[in-house]
Amino acid sequence: MANTIQFKRRQAGNAGAPAALKSGEVAHNEVDDTLYIGKGDDGSGNATAIVPLAGVGGFVARVGSQTISGAKTFSLVPKSSQDASASTDLVRKSQFDAGLAGKAAATHAHAILEVSGLQAALDGKAADGHGHGIADVSGLQSALSAKAPLTSPALTGTPTAPTATGGTNTTQLATTAFVQTALAGFGAGDMLKSAYDSDNDGKVDAAEAADNVPWAGVTGKPATFAPASHSHAISQITGLQAAIDSKAGLNSPALTGAPSAPTASSGTNTTQIASTAFVQAAIAALIDAAPGALNTLNELAAALGDDPNFASTVTNGLAGKLAAGSNLSDLPNKSTARSNLGLGSLATQAANAVAITGGSITGVSLDGGTF
Repeated sequence: MANTIQFKRRQAGNAGAPAALKSGEVAHNEVDDTLYIGKGDDGSGNATAIVPLAGVGGFVARVGSQTISGAKTFSLVPKSSQDASASTDLVRKSQFDAGLAGKAAATHAHAILEVSGLQAALDGKAADGHGHGIADVSGLQSALSAKAPLTSPALTGTPTAPTATGGTNTTQLATTAFVQTALAGFGAGDMLKSAYDSDNDGKVDAAEAADNVPWAGVTGKPATFAPASHSHAISQITGLQAAIDSKAGLNSPALTGAPSAPTASSGTNTTQIASTAFVQAAIAALIDAAPGALNTLNELAAALGDDPNFASTVTNGLAGKLAAGSNLSDLPNKSTARSNLGLGSLATQAANAVAITGGSITGVSLDGGTF
């Protein structure tokens, strides 16, 4: 496409768009103050459509009468300078407020006298807050007479109550079940106090007799007694050997089940037993909150491509890259790079290859005219 900048204008005559324009050509009609542009290209540089860009001919004028078609959306509500007189006119707020001045608010109140018949309807009704004597309530006195008073009630029949928990010692009512349970804790027969302490001196009769038994009267006693300080073999103590056998030895014990031990402090490096909690804490400190995909050596190796010489591989890969500080001066084949970027011959022009002097541009044509 030729480097041609084209403008046209009409100072007098008819309003409206020109009959034809070149593609991208701009035309200003001063008769109706409208700016047009040629849109599209028929293949020969001619526009396929002419559309208005600006001006009162294609847009809303600030003054004067104008007909606007189609639905329009405004960011602010249009204002009218006069009151509405037709059904399609905009209504001003002052006119709207004046119309509402004589109307009641959506939320308002009335006195009773202002509501027809309301006082007469209320006269036959009881107030929200009122009282009644017992005699005014049908059957209330009979119902109350059948109830027991709270103070010293004289109950009849077979009254019942919840059974208190054994040992309760409060003012709660004691049922027959509670009493029977309490009595069951005392002895019966020979265990009655009158039977085991007949003289009521606080000692069991049999114990009083035992207090006075002579040594000769004790049967089944051993001929000799062990001294206060003595020893026994393991085999002489029932169950001792079996108990010892169930314990772990101090030297290389073969523990079974799930043995446990105190967890050493993090960083401990001694012969102290390491619990699973100590091991997990050490592993957690090693991976240091690494993401789940990189918290094992195998995952780290996979992320590095299982390359044992990863650092050398990266260094060699960077060796073929351009240096940022060289600003493309180290590009080995500049012409191929320009071709790959789609740059034409203008990209190789020196800064002073295109001269702009006095409003003219070398190699660019300006075309004007009227329509």
